[in-house]
Amino acid sequence: MERLTVWLLALFLVGAADAQTLTTRPVSQDPVSPVDMTERLEKSAIQTAKSAPKGAARGSSVDFCWASTPEEYRALAKHVVVLVSVVTQDKAELPLRRVYATIGGKETELVRLSSQLSDVRKGSKTFSVLEPYREDGFYLAPAGPMMAEGYLQADFAVRRNGFNLYRLPGTPPDFIKVDSNPIPAPDAKPDTPALKVLLQREYRGFELPASLR
Repeated sequence: MERLTVWLLALFLVGAADAQTLTTRPVSQDPVSPVDMTERLEKSAIQTAKSAPKGAARGSSVDFCWASTPEEYRALAKHVVVLVSVVTQDKAELPLRRVYATIGGKETELVRLSSQLSDVRKGSKTFSVLEPYREDGFYLAPAGPMMAEGYLQADFAVRRNGFNLYRLPGTPPDFIKVDSNPIPAPDAKPDTPALKVLLQREYRGFELPASLR
C-alpha cells in the first residue's frame, strides 16, 4: 500500500506571527501504528525545538492511504483514507471541528470516521514543545481533490481555522492517476467490509471506527 506521511509544525512564538512548516517523508509501504504516529510527532517536536525553543501552539502528522488495487479502489467508491494526528497546547481546541481540501478557493469537507483523544506522555519532547493534548482522527476524502493543487486544512474547535495540514496533490498509485473521473458519484459510500479490511491492514493498533466494529 502506497502512503505518504506529512509532518506539520505550526510555530506560535511570543511576539511573533503564526508560521507553518510542511515536511514530507518518502512514500511508505508499511502499516502505521499509534506508536509510529507518536514517533513522528516526537521527531517533529525535536525539529521544532531547534527553531522554537519556547515551544509551539500546535503540531500534526498526516498519513494518506490509497487503495492497493483497482478492485479496492472501486470498493472504496474512489475514496482515500486520511489519518490526522494533532497535538495542541489547549484542550479546548480539540476535537477538530473539520478537515477539508481547499482547491481553487473551493472547499471539500472530508467525512470523519472516528476521533480519539489522548494525552501526550510527560517527559517526551512532544510534551515539552507541543504540549499535552492529542487527537487521532480517521477521515474519508474523495480521490479527485486529493490529486489537485491546493491544501488539506483543518479548523480547530476554537481559535484556529485554515490550519495547513498538507500541500496537495498527494501521490496516488498509477491506476488512480489515470482515472479520468476520480470524483465519487453523488452519495457514493465505500463498501463497509472493504473499508474495514483496509483499516485493519494498514492501521494496526488503532481502534476501528464504531460504525465498522
